[in-house]
Amino acid sequence: MQITEHILTNNDCYKAGRTITPKGIMVHSTGVAQPDVNVFLKAWNKPDVEVCVHAFVHRGGVTETLPWNWRGWHAGGKANNTHIGFEILEPAGHTYKGGTMIGYDVAKNAAYFNQVYATAVELCAHLCQTYGLDPRKDIIDHAEGYKLGLASGHADVGHWFPKHGKSIDTLRADVAALMKGGGKEMTEAQVKDLMDQREKDLAARAVSDWARESWDKAKAAGLLDGTAPGGPLTREQAAVLLERLGLLK
Repeated sequence: MQITEHILTNNDCYKAGRTITPKGIMVHSTGVAQPDVNVFLKAWNKPDVEVCVHAFVHRGGVTETLPWNWRGWHAGGKANNTHIGFEILEPAGHTYKGGTMIGYDVAKNAAYFNQVYATAVELCAHLCQTYGLDPRKDIIDHAEGYKLGLASGHADVGHWFPKHGKSIDTLRADVAALMKGGGKEMTEAQVKDLMDQREKDLAARAVSDWARESWDKAKAAGLLDGTAPGGPLTREQAAVLLERLGLLK
């Protein structure tokens, strides 16, 4: 799991500067068919935006948008004072009517869901270990927060997860298993398949809008071969890139 820090310093929530002692984690999904995290970063990193979460989970990993011990504006209730909240970005291609996904293609979005779900599990395990939380009782979703009187009336993530055979209960169980065995509760083959698929998905994704112009220039200049925009850069690849830039003598 890769965590990239992009603190929303222009958001009024960040400027308020209130801190909490995390007592739990609240899992959200955005309720909009938008998988590009940069859309949310741009829209929320300004004044007069009455929402702010601690992080976004997306196909590229995790983008942290508030310090974990900052008081967020994600729950619409008392959970803001106690819970770290993160949003899982939903794939493109569907709409909503009355809180229900319309035109959602389960088969087409299976790889996307599996990836962001696995990342959410890893993030929850990391946060539970960091703050001494019990994944079996200290992780809730927005819908559960509403039933407990801690959050506003939202259906996430129960409107989405079951389409792929998952739920907030399976997430809690998977986090507990990961923490118990460092991932060894899964077979070695399952872990390898998960990591291989994640690498393939990252390498195959399209160039992000914010990087497209630079990517095209680098490709045109022969610095990059134009493939795998989301793939990791190895040290040997970095050495070749530095050589092409004329920085090695």
